Amino acid sequence: MSNLYDLLEPLKDNPGKTGIFSDLDGTLSEIAPTPADAIITDEMRSIVKDLAEKYAVVGIVSGRDSNEAKKIVGLDNIVYIGNHGLEWLDDGKQFYAPEAFNFFGLASSLAADLVAILNGSDLIVEKKKLGVAIHYRQADDKGLAKASIEQTIKPFLEKYPLKSFEGRYVIELKPDLAVNKGDAVAVVALRRGLMQAIYLGDDITDVDAFKAFKDLRDKGKVETISIGVASDEGDPSIISEADYIVKNVGEVEALLNWLSD
Repeated sequence: MSNLYDLLEPLKDNPGKTGIFSDLDGTLSEIAPTPADAIITDEMRSIVKDLAEKYAVVGIVSGRDSNEAKKIVGLDNIVYIGNHGLEWLDDGKQFYAPEAFNFFGLASSLAADLVAILNGSDLIVEKKKLGVAIHYRQADDKGLAKASIEQTIKPFLEKYPLKSFEGRYVIELKPDLAVNKGDAVAVVALRRGLMQAIYLGDDITDVDAFKAFKDLRDKGKVETISIGVASDEGDPSIISEADYIVKNVGEVEALLNWLSD
């Protein structure tokens, strides 16, 4: 960790040109039994608030709806990128990727259909603005639950322009668009004229941000550092694609607290 802190000193010394971007669940907050149970601690919220007052940009980058991420974090002066980059809140205004407008209304009907099919199971259907996530963390037999979800969503993938992907005990359906977390954070970093930026994340969708940050660095546009959060549930690519690894949410909190001083 000492090497990572040494590497981050230039960012800390030039906060006016530095951005800090982070995933929410599993990075700023511990993974909760259900999506509705997720919280961040008062200590973490205070740290994020201090970061936002010090650095050029602080962004929360989540698979959740941006307004849901804001509700959990509870702060106004940061950017909330939701639905894996398809929509975001900035300065209190809601924005969407242009292609996303074609999918308005689909999530509600999709969620209703899935709830009807999965009613009575130990699976949780989470409706989002632009998609649906099916969580199976509560299932006793997670392998069987995953197979059941994959079978259930197959007709929907054939019928609608959607794609599926996996997270930590979740399978999500979202618009089949070439937009991800990496695209979103790269756009924010370039539009804000950042010289330096870090990204922290623990799940497979954060790998897109790691790769986007590496591309910015390789092209000499922004000096970037990607930090993966280790987990027994995480995809191996989180370890292989991140520049550095921290062990858990506690180490994330310690790192961000140091950056906020």
